[in-house]
Amino acid sequence: MIKIKYLFPLLFCLPITVFADFFYTAVMEKQTGYSEQIWVSKAKLSHLHRAITDGWKEGYAITDISHAPRKWSVVLSLGTQVEKQLYMSRRLIAEFDGATRYYLERGYEVVNVENGVGEWLAVFQKGGSYRDTRMHISRDFDEMEKIIAARTEAGYSLIDMESAEGEWVALFAKEVPFKRSYYHIAENWDEVEQTIDAAWEKGDSVLNLEYGANGWFVLLATYPQRHIQRVIRNKSFKKLRNTIHAGWQEGFRITDLGEGRR
Repeated sequence: MIKIKYLFPLLFCLPITVFADFFYTAVMEKQTGYSEQIWVSKAKLSHLHRAITDGWKEGYAITDISHAPRKWSVVLSLGTQVEKQLYMSRRLIAEFDGATRYYLERGYEVVNVENGVGEWLAVFQKGGSYRDTRMHISRDFDEMEKIIAARTEAGYSLIDMESAEGEWVALFAKEVPFKRSYYHIAENWDEVEQTIDAAWEKGDSVLNLEYGANGWFVLLATYPQRHIQRVIRNKSFKKLRNTIHAGWQEGFRITDLGEGRR
């Protein structure tokens, strides 16, 4: 794990902002191996259950779950090599941590973490591209940086990060499809774009864009071969969906959905 630079302490409580600054984001990529993809959005997490279970029956697997104001979204993909999958949610972080440990002890890997409207959610699976996964939680970002450094020293890679309710939640894996992952803290979206452009110039890829109050956590990775990506930002959910549908026609697939402010 390589840290480019640390610019400022992120605050965790959502500030009072105008929705004019709000926008949706999506990362799309060509080298995912996914043959087909479905994207479903509902007002409540429970309303996604039918779409998820129907997708599992047809061989799809969850490849991303995200939350934006008044909207939960799930991305289901074919061609993931995932053998079995489930998701779990809890309101209290301590209960969420305990439930995650329960599934890890039973041979599952934790591959995605998300928070929305006071609910913590994790996706677990058997099979797929991540092995020997771990989750760490801290209320202090300086402490989380130490955890990341220690896990990196032990041969793990950071694969996902979530910041919400005053908590940092990080996922690590020992077996990953890339050579290394690293991160950058950006104060605004302009800096996010500069960071992504610099990564692409080197042949690296975007794994995850996470917005915490007052800043962005940009997770990047170096793959054995260059991946073709595009990052989409739009204030309109409808226009975002139209752009993603156009990307699907060009062979791109969603790898990360998010939301944030400039």
